[in-house]
Amino acid sequence: MLTKFKKSLEQNIDLNPKLWANIEEFAMVKYLKKNEYLLKAGEVCQHGYFINKGSLVKTFLNPNGKEIVQGFYIDEVYAYLSEVTGYFSDTRSNFEIKAIENCELIEFSKPQLGYLVEHFPEFAIMFHKITSSSYQNLYMFSAMRLSLSSEDFLNYLYKNHPIILQRIPDKYIAQFMGISKEWFSKLKRRLLSHS
Repeated sequence: MLTKFKKSLEQNIDLNPKLWANIEEFAMVKYLKKNEYLLKAGEVCQHGYFINKGSLVKTFLNPNGKEIVQGFYIDEVYAYLSEVTGYFSDTRSNFEIKAIENCELIEFSKPQLGYLVEHFPEFAIMFHKITSSSYQNLYMFSAMRLSLSSEDFLNYLYKNHPIILQRIPDKYIAQFMGISKEWFSKLKRRLLSHS
């Protein structure tokens, strides 16, 4: 159950036996079915997760009631997950996180992660890397999405993040891009016919 998570840790830090024993003690497996929510708006995020299997979408409901896709989490590339705004500020989230495939997650509570960060410097460094990488990805995706035309952004995804196009349903990618699903389908057909 923890094999994939352990491998991810070993790629980033020197995993000593005491740290691993604590991780094994704290880790809880959580299963989500497709379309089940991990977090709903108004809840306080009190956990961090590693995605063993599956993919999720993070959305925001704007004041007009329109659902805006803010990002994606996929086991193969963006496997660490939390709603960082609520997690770090202990405030109710404005975001929702929903499974778009059946998911298997490794769950750690905020106090457990705090303990690991406090007692294991190598884990603290990795935790910082994961958090900063999450923000960097968010800002880069936002910058690319805002600075490129829809067609150029789709081409950027195709060349740099093909896993998103393979695993995330078109309607969520279209919402993320701020375009209709129909327009997204036309752009996707055009892109695939030229490649």
